[in-house]
Amino acid sequence: MLHNFIIRKGIYEDIDKITAVMEQVKDCMENPEWFVADDRFWIETHIKEKGFIMVAEAETSEIAAFFIVAFPESDENNLGHELMLTGRELERVAHMDSAAVCPKYRGNHLQGRLLQAAEKELEKYPHQYFLCTVHPDNHASLHTMLHYGYVIVATKEKYHGRLRHILYKRKEVPFRDKPNVLVSACLLGVHCRYNEKGVMEPALKEMMNQANLIPVCPEILGGLATPRTAAERVGDYVLTRQGEDVTTAYQKGAKETLALAKIYGCDLAVLKERSPSCGCGMIYDGTFTGTLTKGDGVTAELLKQHGICVVGESEIPKEI
Repeated sequence: MLHNFIIRKGIYEDIDKITAVMEQVKDCMENPEWFVADDRFWIETHIKEKGFIMVAEAETSEIAAFFIVAFPESDENNLGHELMLTGRELERVAHMDSAAVCPKYRGNHLQGRLLQAAEKELEKYPHQYFLCTVHPDNHASLHTMLHYGYVIVATKEKYHGRLRHILYKRKEVPFRDKPNVLVSACLLGVHCRYNEKGVMEPALKEMMNQANLIPVCPEILGGLATPRTAAERVGDYVLTRQGEDVTTAYQKGAKETLALAKIYGCDLAVLKERSPSCGCGMIYDGTFTGTLTKGDGVTAELLKQHGICVVGESEIPKEI
């Protein structure tokens, strides 16, 4: 029998009713392995501080179903570890933790409706990584999660040896809602440095949550190959260790980089420190002895002249 329901966020006064639904579901579950019931304290905690609960309220004012969203943060049981998330990424994980429907109200698609409502509520939060667990034989719950875009990323024993699929979905963040930041491609792991090396900077990986990173390598844009002879800036010139003047290539790369910054509307650039093109504030002095001197690389200098803030990888801001 179909019913009308009010889908809303749970409040403190709902705790006893939610607990009662949880007990009913536990007692009539087809397979006890499918559902791990929590206690009243768990419910209370996730209404007050560590997440929230969506409920479906029937016309009789009964709680027909509930859906708990938990914020595990730095907890060792954070499912984000399954995705190799680290640092701030783990803080943005939301567990689509527990869903239960009172037996007499089944058939009204309440789990799916509450899931949709929970995801809508999560738009108000910074959490981006949605994860949950489902027993492989719990076909109804598994079908619901798959239907709403969750994918299975692992299957393993959880909760004291109980087998579970781990499912994942990432919150869609519109491209236009995040600023564009210009970044030296070698800092994003691209092997484009003169020695064919590149390293993914952890702080930039975290910045991906806040900004669209636009990779750029001025040397390559200037027509230089990888690998290439090391070069350093000497006054207005850029010279290789052998004394070859490569200034024109560095200037061309700087202009191409500036053009990209303008196309993408970048107000910030994170560039490789000490480089003759990307260095900001301190660069190698042209003696090829590892000695630093005050100054900017050719690209960093040009970007600054056009009002773009330039920082090195050791100065990456935590918030944009």
